[in-house]
This record gives sequence, C-alpha cells and structure tokens, in this order.
Amino acid sequence: MKTYITKTNVILILCALGLILFVGAVRAILMPFILAFVLAYILHPVVEKLVAKKLGRGVSTGLVVVGFCLFVVAIALILVPLLQSQIVDFMKRIPKFSEAIWERINAVLAYAKDSISQEQLSEIYASVSGTVTRVLTAIGASLSQILSSGVALFNILALILITPVVLFYILKDWVSIQQQIGGLMPKNKEKQIMSLWGEIDRTLSGFIRGQTLVCLSLAVFYALGLFLVGLDYGVLVGLLAGILSFIPYFGFGTGLILSVFLGLMQGLSWGEWTGLATVFILGQILEGYILTPRLVGNRVGLHPVWVMFALLAGGVLFGFVGILIAVPVAAVIGVLIRRGLKWYRETDFYKGKARS
Repeated sequence: MKTYITKTNVILILCALGLILFVGAVRAILMPFILAFVLAYILHPVVEKLVAKKLGRGVSTGLVVVGFCLFVVAIALILVPLLQSQIVDFMKRIPKFSEAIWERINAVLAYAKDSISQEQLSEIYASVSGTVTRVLTAIGASLSQILSSGVALFNILALILITPVVLFYILKDWVSIQQQIGGLMPKNKEKQIMSLWGEIDRTLSGFIRGQTLVCLSLAVFYALGLFLVGLDYGVLVGLLAGILSFIPYFGFGTGLILSVFLGLMQGLSWGEWTGLATVFILGQILEGYILTPRLVGNRVGLHPVWVMFALLAGGVLFGFVGILIAVPVAAVIGVLIRRGLKWYRETDFYKGKARS
C-alpha cells in the first residue's frame, strides 16, 4: 500500500504550521506589506505593458507607483474633508437622533397608553433613550477615531510611508520573484503545479481585481445616488455600502438599514423615499447583472456562505489582517478542494473497483 506520510510531507506540514503561527504573531505590522503585495498583484500587468513598450522595468515601476500614489492623494483630498465634516456633524446630532427616535416610539406607545402605566412608560423611555444614545455614541466615536486616534494615525502613516516603498520593490522584482518561486518546484511535478497555479491565479485575479472594481463602482454609485436624493450623510453611507459589498449582501443591507434610519430621522418626503428605494434597487441590479458578471464572473467560484465563514474565521484568527486576506485564501483553498475532489473521483475507491 502506497503511503503519503513521508519525511518531506511532514517537513512541509511543519513549515506551513510555522508560517501560520508566525503570521499570527506579527499580524499587527503586516498591513503595509500585505497591502503592497495585493496592490502589486493588481498593478503588475500595467508594469508589464509599459515594459513591453521598451521602457525600463525600473522606470515603468516608478511611473506606476507614482501614478497610483497621486490617484490615492487626489481621492483623499476630495473625500477626507467631506467625510470628516459629516462625522463631526453626526456626533453633534446624536442627542437629536435619540429624541427623534423616542418621539416615534412614543407615538406607537400612545395607542397602548390605556394598558401601560406612566411609570412603565418612563422606564421604557429611559431604557430606549439610553440604549440608542450608547449605540449612536459608539458608532460616532468609532468613526471619529478612524480619523483622529493616535493608533489610527500611526497605521495610516505606516501605510503611507512603507507601502509605496514595498510596492516599488515588489513590482520591480516581480519577474525575479516568480522565477525564484518557480525554481523551487519539483521538476517531476512542474506541469501539475503550473496548471494548479494557473487556476489559482485566475481565481485570485477574478476576486482581487474584479471585486475591487465592483466595490469602487458601487461606492461611487451609492454615494452619488444618496447625495442626489438629499439624504443626510448620504456620501458617507454610500461609500460604506460600496466598500462592504465584498461581503455578499452585507454592503447592500448595511447601506439600506442606515439609509432608512437616517431617512426617518430626517423626515424624507414620499418623493425622496422613492428616490432612495430606486438607488438601492438600481444598485442591486447594477451589481448582480452588470458589474459582477462582467468584472468577476464565475472565476472565483465561492458560495456566499463560504465567503461569510472565511471572513469571520479570518477576523477571529488574525483580526483586520485576517479579514483582508480571508477571501483570497478561501479562494485558493476552494481551488485545492476542487482539485482534490477531481482526483478522488478518478480513484478506484470512488469508482468501486476492487483491488487486485
């Protein structure tokens, strides 16, 4: 009987476990490096096109990195002041939101005032008012901390200063890195490994490049749509809904719930409610029938439940870094599982053939 428990396999398993433990230990400093690798994976085709036009690799890499940084700076100059002002205004209006919520609850309780005593009404008011205030304060504090806390500022500075440098060197040495990794493959398994990597590459590119474009497109659409409807903090809600769209239905659901809540507080007219509903209906149509089929297609092959599980597992194990890499890792595991099932279906055990 052939055994697969060999010294080499044991060493590979131990190395994989050691890598997982190492990543868990240093996850707090991994963000700039992971982001640089992700960006390099997205941008390296652009570098290759410039190199094909007889530009040097160093010059091509520098142009792509500088161009990307200028694009990010331009977006930041436009969005950060707007978002900051909306967050500050949201914090100031928290007491008014709490009062408005209680007024609507009180209107509902008025129908049952004969069966509820004044003392019970006071207790309900205190409970609801306190809970709503705590929730809104927590949301506002979290949003404010993103832009003002020292830790967040340090992380942003690390991303700004370290990520472009790491990105430049990865893009510049992309071909060399591929050759070095290729040189480690066992020669008798090179064909199978390259075939497997080709499938993994198509899956990852389908998710990383495709889903990034989907999220950005939806963020622009929702932000612009809610702004035109006249919803307070519509830009903030729209950007959040678009960014969270990499989680199936979560971005849409979060944006819709926040929009309905803010619409109730703002007192939207029937025309504005119709416009708000139209934005989210068109957003779902745009995502489900245009953006996702064209930009992502069926290359990822991940069930929404598997995506949600991967994100939760990644967050529990490695925090925000785990969330960032969860779906790409799940996509790779999905490829390996599909290959394993294909191999299993070709075995004599699956086909029910007796051993000679």
